[in-house]
Amino acid sequence: MTTMAFRFLSSWKIWLWPVLLVGLALGAWLLPWESWVPALRDWVQSHGPLGWVVFVGVYVIVVILPLPAAAMSVVGGLAFGWWGYPLSMLGSVLGAVPPYLIGRTWLRGILLRRFPGPRVAAADRAIAGNAVLFVTLLRITPILPFTVQNWLLGLTGITFWPYCLATLLGLAPGTLAMVWIGEMGGLATTRTSEAQLLIAGAGLLCFAILMLWLTRVATLELRRAGFGAQD
Repeated sequence: MTTMAFRFLSSWKIWLWPVLLVGLALGAWLLPWESWVPALRDWVQSHGPLGWVVFVGVYVIVVILPLPAAAMSVVGGLAFGWWGYPLSMLGSVLGAVPPYLIGRTWLRGILLRRFPGPRVAAADRAIAGNAVLFVTLLRITPILPFTVQNWLLGLTGITFWPYCLATLLGLAPGTLAMVWIGEMGGLATTRTSEAQLLIAGAGLLCFAILMLWLTRVATLELRRAGFGAQD
């Protein structure tokens, strides 16, 4: 990726988090969910652990396929409240593993044979040597879709456990934001006072500002690390 392309992406995609958070929060406030959100939560409560397993299983499938995984975190907040956060994190990490393993086991060797040379090898070593930092920053930034990241990272020299750890760290803030929005939607369907909803909304707004700052920092760090340098 050239420097110009990287700067173009970071210049507009850096605003993706706050815009997405505000839009979903407005949806949580305005959409008529009173009829089906309580039914969803009743189903979850009546099925106990089966509901957790079903949600995590669907989440894994959504992450592997090119589908909007963030929407699943919102559903997690709607269905499970704050318990949707660990369930969504589990689904995200489990869903990120198969594409990585496929790339690492079968596709990485083909790529290295197709593009041999000291420059590719040096870049691969640099990424693998800073695996946790690199993957964490990449997960925070919205430069590439999550599913695309999983496939591409399997082509690098990053090993399994640093990959999983960095995925967990990098996804934690954004997943929390999505579950928060879902929880707000759940609150809007119950007998929650407007004051409580306003407090929850204000907290979400502050978190959106934090996400904007984190995304900006991560983007700058990736740029300093050479991501987006000229080929």
